Parts: sequence; structure tokens; C-alpha cells
Amino acid sequence: MKRTRPSQSPHARRLLAFSLAVFSACEARAVDFVTDIAPIFAQHCIGCHSPGNREGDISLATIADLAANEYVTAGDAAGSYLIELVTGTDGEPPAMPKDAKPLAESEVALLKQWVDQGAKWPQGLTLQESNVDNFDWWSYQPLIRPPVPQISHFWAKSTIDKFILSELNQKGLTPSEPTDRRTLIRRVTYDLIGLPPTPEQVDRFVHDKDPQAFEKLVDRLLQSKHYGERWGRHWLDIVKYADTHGYDKDKLRSNAWPYRDYVIRSFNDDKPYSQFVQEQIAGDVLFPGQPDGILGLGFIAAGPWDHIGHVEVPETKLDGKVARNLDRDDMVSNTLNTFCSVTIQCARCHNHKFDPITQEHYYGLQSLFAAIDRADRTYDLDPEIDQQRIELDTRLAELRKQEKESAEEITELGGPRLAELKKQIAESLAKIKVVKEPQFGYHTGIAKQQDVEKWVEVDLGKGLEVSKIVLRPCHDDFGSIGAGFGFPVRFRVEVLLDGDWKTVLDQTESDFPNPGLSAVKIADVDQTIRNVRITATRLADRKGVFIMALAELQVLQADGTNVALGAKVASGDSIEAPVRWARQNLTDGFWAQGGDPQRQQQLAAEINERDEIMASILTPERSQRDDQIRKEIKDTQDRLSKLPKGKMVYAAATNFQAQGNFKPTKGKPRVIHVLHRGNIQQPGDPSIPGVVPLHESDKFQLDAGLKDDQRRAALARWLTGRDHPLVWRSIVNRIWQYHFGRGIVETPNDFGRMGAKPTHPELLDWLAVEFRDSGESMKSLHRLIVTSNVYQQSSQHITANAEIDAGNQYLWRANRRRLEAEEIRDSILAVSGALDLKMGGPGFYLFALEKTTHSPHYEYHKFDPNDPASHRRSIYRFIVRSQPDPWMTTLDCADSSQSTPRRNETLTSLQALSLLNSTFNLELARLFASRIEQEAGDLETQVQHAVQLALQRPASETEQAELVDYARSHGLPNLCRVLFNLSEFVFSD
Repeated sequence: MKRTRPSQSPHARRLLAFSLAVFSACEARAVDFVTDIAPIFAQHCIGCHSPGNREGDISLATIADLAANEYVTAGDAAGSYLIELVTGTDGEPPAMPKDAKPLAESEVALLKQWVDQGAKWPQGLTLQESNVDNFDWWSYQPLIRPPVPQISHFWAKSTIDKFILSELNQKGLTPSEPTDRRTLIRRVTYDLIGLPPTPEQVDRFVHDKDPQAFEKLVDRLLQSKHYGERWGRHWLDIVKYADTHGYDKDKLRSNAWPYRDYVIRSFNDDKPYSQFVQEQIAGDVLFPGQPDGILGLGFIAAGPWDHIGHVEVPETKLDGKVARNLDRDDMVSNTLNTFCSVTIQCARCHNHKFDPITQEHYYGLQSLFAAIDRADRTYDLDPEIDQQRIELDTRLAELRKQEKESAEEITELGGPRLAELKKQIAESLAKIKVVKEPQFGYHTGIAKQQDVEKWVEVDLGKGLEVSKIVLRPCHDDFGSIGAGFGFPVRFRVEVLLDGDWKTVLDQTESDFPNPGLSAVKIADVDQTIRNVRITATRLADRKGVFIMALAELQVLQADGTNVALGAKVASGDSIEAPVRWARQNLTDGFWAQGGDPQRQQQLAAEINERDEIMASILTPERSQRDDQIRKEIKDTQDRLSKLPKGKMVYAAATNFQAQGNFKPTKGKPRVIHVLHRGNIQQPGDPSIPGVVPLHESDKFQLDAGLKDDQRRAALARWLTGRDHPLVWRSIVNRIWQYHFGRGIVETPNDFGRMGAKPTHPELLDWLAVEFRDSGESMKSLHRLIVTSNVYQQSSQHITANAEIDAGNQYLWRANRRRLEAEEIRDSILAVSGALDLKMGGPGFYLFALEKTTHSPHYEYHKFDPNDPASHRRSIYRFIVRSQPDPWMTTLDCADSSQSTPRRNETLTSLQALSLLNSTFNLELARLFASRIEQEAGDLETQVQHAVQLALQRPASETEQAELVDYARSHGLPNLCRVLFNLSEFVFSD
């Protein structure tokens, strides 16, 4: 009788069965647990089902849980839930292994046999995960140059050909004939620069008798500035580059594009690959003073970024911690996926299910990025200026800290009474009922520093005998400042007498307390004057910026007459925002007044007592020290403001302008913990900075006290080590893939056990060693590949070969390739004569940008495709994550929110409709037709010229007749639309 299933949740059952993968054949013999079954559990189960990580509340380290939860009924495989999970029921596929291929029949049979034979488990045996430290997979093996196959055959003219032909011979396959010259120049031109050849270039190559004609063509293309644009696009696909942050707000990254230009320039300069890698991880450390050392760090910042999780939520809150953990995960995965083809992200929540990567390895890598964030940072051509800026920023931070410590010390010395008075004053100011007119007063321009002089002056028109001067403070609800808004902290009052200014009040040596709405009186002037000037030497704080504001300036005669009423006002600057703020408001007779004289008297008493306490604390020595700190702050800010601003790039940074809750670490790494199941709320032990130990020399662990620059420098050197088994294989596989449509390893981002095995492992290793040991030149590698006979084969079908290798894994012919979205768009622009070949700079929009308070809107349907500014190569377009371009997306453009090592290639009706009816194609067809009409004579000549430009060949007699009839009936623009839709136009072959 079948037993009742264990009382586990379906989720728990699925998690348990994920572990069951069997690797030995079943035979009619006694199953040995240690040799037959234990390796299955150890390799595939313990990572998730161990005493320390009981997913599904099950551990497979011992027999205890299997027995207690009735997953196995000894002697009854048919009645064991364990067997049901790996075989499936009622025609449904097996639930386990999850996210992996089902077990082979022989593996399931072996597992059944073990259960039927009693499910014996040796007493006291505890299993441990077997894939940890198990680096026996092909990609982790040392990189050694393999011997070249000894093949004597006219077709195998290069080393690459010999490796390919050796494999073809073993499989019973034969290589294809060379392709025709027109197809070859189209293929290599698109592959190397992403643009169509001109009809003149095709004709010249087709008729060139030089035996080195193709090699010279390749050299010309590799020297073209357009080479970097083509291959830079491939790189940007992999690293998730875009010009917006992504997530829900998806704000613009105005300074992302310098990294894109750096990538293009690096490819054009044929920069050694190890330098290219190092610049993108630790360029600021390893190449100090060089712009590319900072520009390359755009790689770390290329992926999505959560604006809300960083700016609006502090790092101390749960959502802030989650956002930063995910941010570091993106940095780690982008680095290891891109340079090593390793799926390191699989170890964030548990040890990697298939590869020898533990959580400790993963969080050790996170620790290498623990101090950095993504932000705009400067890069200067003069390294001395950059160093000065760093030193001044550091000194300013120290001074701000001293200023804050002094203020805290004053508060402590003032004791509870001072704190109480400050609170009472704030409450009294809030309770005073304010009566005011719409004309608030005079308001200076805004300053970024506090110790900036601002002045305002009243001209009485003629010399008058005056008795006293009165300053009336402002009131404004801005920032809850209220009464005394903008009243200067330090100032002096001067009068003009006989051409000389005379000071009648000097409040420049100590801070003047906020007067609230109380009048500030300068009595006993008693002289004849014409002008009164107030000069602020320390401005009032207006929430991070600094100003002076006054409601009214009164000049009173002995009888109380205000002779300044309506007088002319002049000033160094003014915010001029009538009716609230204007120069003339200073003498208009209006100022804010507080009711309830008793409350006013109480406020004055509180202010006086506070000032007395402050006077006892602010000794001459303390005041002098604080003044010196403020003076040095001002001097440091002035020196910073005078430095050249430098250019900006969005990149990895530890020093940047704080934004809300997003604040720089100043190079001090955060403490990174190993997270239980990746849960930020379940931190384990602090991680130790380090890397995945691919071989003995990699088993380095860094001192947890090392700063950010030392950590990233160590990572960069590890990645580019000559004996690194992954980095050199990864890059040559990527370059091979973009030439043949498929890599030697078909999973370019995964060289692990879940990825594909190489079809030509010896060729892959030979290319990797050749690339590494011959100067790390990508252009040389391109030349090596495209000048081989295997690259130059025809793409024609051969039935006999197809019966053996239908997928063309072994390259018995060339693969036909549809042009990528950018190539199609650029080709349409090129043949129409509209393509603008300007390089670099900010990206152009293919949308109308509508900004809102929450997030920008990218309105593609409102964009005018006739805008010449948008007729540049597609790599320079502004890429939006949340709302990708619909035309480009239809043509299988890369999703910038994830790494795209290999694009999809689909054929859909939407593509045909887009190429026929989109506003872009309609407008470019019109421009193409206009070009044809200008460059050719009658209609027949125009049709022939259009075919030559679009397809780089003459039309046949039949084609010519049909196309002329079509153009005569439907017009030349519609004929151009047809040409844009031909398979011959959108396929390289």
C-alpha cells in the first residue's frame, strides 16, 4: 500500500528534489551508497539542503531527514516520494531537478535500485558538497597551447583552417566552396565596421587581380574609425550600457556617454586587452593621471541603478540596504560574467549548484566593491588639478567636521538651559501671529558660501539731519524659518557724510542673533547724511544656500519722520521676484509685524538670556578659533571654485556630491556579511575580500582593512594574470561568435557546468594563447579569423553535410546572418545619403522628452525622424532602459537592463510592417528617392542606381523591368521602401 506523502509544502518538495542528479549507469548489482549514491547528493543537493541551509526544511547530509519526512520508503521505490519527484506523474515532466535537465533514464533507474535494495546509508556518514573546490571542468584547466593538427590540404591554409578541417574529417564532413567576391566584401565590411560597402568599393574589389586584395581590404576596414563603433556596440551589449538608470523613475544619466566613447576609442586604438580590462576595474589606481583610467570605470556603473533605493531611502533602512546589496551584486556579476564567463550571481543565495563557487567566494568579491557607488565624477587632462581637487575636498570635509564639533561643544557647555531656551524661542516665534503685506522686502541673490559680502544702499536724495536708523527683519515661511528670515549673521551699517563712509554699527566680529520680528535700532546717529548702506559679511542660512533679506530700512529724524520712505534703493544684486521680493520693497513702508506685545516681550527676554549664555561660552579664544575655521572654509571653497571644472563621467566613485541619502564613502569600504539565503536581514559572518580560487595561486584573501583602491587593483591584476584560465578563453570566444554567429562555446557568458561545452576545445585554447602571447591585439585576432578559409566559405546548403550536422556546429559552411537593428538603421541612412558620420558626444534622442516631478517620459511617437541631428550612427543614440525604442526592439535590439552576449535573431511580421510603414522608413525612403533623382537621369537609370546603392550589384533584366513598372505606378519613394524590405538588404549574405 502506498504511503501518505510527507506534510511538506509543494515549494519545499520542489527544492528538495532539485538535488537529485545521478551520474553512474544502472546495472543489476548491489548499489554501493558511497560510490554510487553519495556523489549524487554531494554534488547536487547539499548546496541547498544541508544543516546550515535547510531549504524546504530538508537536509540531505544524513539519512535522518529522508527517513523522518518519509521521502524514502526502504524497499519500495514505487512508493517513495523521492522517486516520484525525479520521474514525474500523469505525463507531467519531473519536478526535479529544478531549472535543470531531467535525469537520464539510467540515473533514475540507479536511484530506484538503491531504494529497492533498502536505501542503506552507512552509519555515521555525513555528506558534504562535492562541487566546492572541484575545478576539474574544462574551462578551469590551465591554458596551454595545443599542437596544431598535421594536415596537408590546399584548403587548410591557416592554423584555424587546420583545426576546423581536422574536426570536419572526423565527422565525415567536407568544407564548402569559397563564396563569391561580392558576398565576401559585404560580409567582412558589415562584420568589421557595421556599414554597407559602396558600389564603387564592391566593384573595385570584385575586379582586383591582386592575390592580396582581400588582406588589404581587411587592413583598410580595421583601420577605419567605424571599426570601433561596430565592435564597441558588441561590448556595450555585454556590460548593460544605457543612458538612464532604469527602475521606476528611470532618470537620465547625462554623463554616461563618455564611457561609450572610451570603449569606441579603445577598440580603434587596439588597446592591449589586459589594459582595457584593468582600466575598467581599477583604472584610477593603476593608471593615475590618465583620463582613460577614470573613463573606463564607467564599466562598473554601466548597469541599472535604483534612484529611490539610494537617494530617497537611507542606507540604514531595510530598503536602502537591499538597494545597495543589489547594486554590488550587479557590479560583481557584470565583472565575472563579462571577463570570465562565470555565473557568479548564482552564489548570492547559496553555494553555486553546479560550479565550485561558494557564498564565501561571492561575498568576498562583493567586498572588493564595498566602498564604491555609481555617480558623476570629474576627469581632468591635468592630473595635478585632479590631485588638488581631491586634497581640497578632503580638507573641506575636515573643516566642516571641526565646525560641527565646535557647535556640539557649545551646545554641551550651554547645558539644559541653553537647549531649553532655543526650544522656547522657536516655539514663541511659531506662536506669534504675523501680520504682513505681499511685499515681503528686499532679498539678495543666492550664494553658495556663507562668508560672501552682499550690500544694499538707500539714497535719501539730499543731505538730511537724522537721529536714528532702524532695520526691520523679514518673515517668510520658507523652510519653516519664519521670523528673522535672511537677517545677516554679521554685518555693518555705514552712512555717507561729505563723500566719506562712516560706520555707525559694526557687527562683523561676532554673530548677531536672529532678532525675530524685533526692530534692530542704531540710535544716536545725530548727523547730516544722504546714503545708508548695510553690508553683510556673513549671510543667513537658507537651507543650504546663503542670503541677506531685510523687510524695511527706516531713517528717522528727531520728530520720528521716516525720510527713507520711497527713497531710491541700489544693491550689489537682488533676487527680484516681485511682488514678494524687490529692491524697492526696502523703502515701501511695509514690514512684517507680530501681534501680542506681551508675547513679544517674552520672546525678547528669552533671546537676551540666550545671548548672555552664549556670551559666557564664546570666549575670545573660542571665537577666534571658530572664526579661523570659517575663514579657512571660505578660503578652501574659493580655491575649489577657481579650479577648472573638468569634464564629468558617470562611473564608479567614492568621492562625489551627496544627493539626499546617497552619500559617498570617501574610500572606506562597507562591512559586507555573508547573507543566509541572500537575505539582508540574516547576516552571517563578515566576508573576507578575495576571489574565486581557480588554481593554487588564486587563493589570496585580502586584509579586511585595505581601502577600496587596493582591493580593486588586486582584482584587476587577478583578472589579467597570464595564467588565468577563463579571461583569455572568454574574449576570443566572444570575437569568434560575432564573426560566425555562434561561439566555439555557445554560451558566451557561462563557461560552467550548466553552459555548453566547446565544439573545438583545442582551437579555442590555441586562439586564447595566440591572442595572449601576441600582444593582446583584437585587430590581429580579427585578421587571423577573417582571412581563414573557414570564414570565407559559401553559405550554400549541402544536403550530405546537413544530414550529419544540421546545425552547422562544425562550420562546414558559413552561417547566413541577418543584420542587427543598428546595422539595418545605419544602412538605411547610408544608402539614402542622410547618414551623419560625426563621432562621439552626447547621445541623440529618438523621442520627445517630457519631464515630470516623478520621472521623465520618453515619447517616441512624438519624435520627428526628419531631424538631421538624429541621422547619426545608431551607437550614438540615447538609450532608455524602461521604454526602449519600439522600432529597434522589433528588430531584436539588445535589452540594456541585462547582459546580452548574443542577440536573438527572429523573423516576424512586425519587422516587415516596421520596415514598410514606420515614420522613419517612410521619411528615409523619401530621402533615398530624392538622392536617386539628383544623381541619376531618367526613371530606368534611377531604378538601376537605387539597386546598386541598396544591394551593391546591378539589377537583372527581369528585376529591372519589374521595378521600373512598380516605380512608374507607385512612385520612386515606394520603390525605395521595397528595397529596404528585401532579404538581400537585411542579410549580409
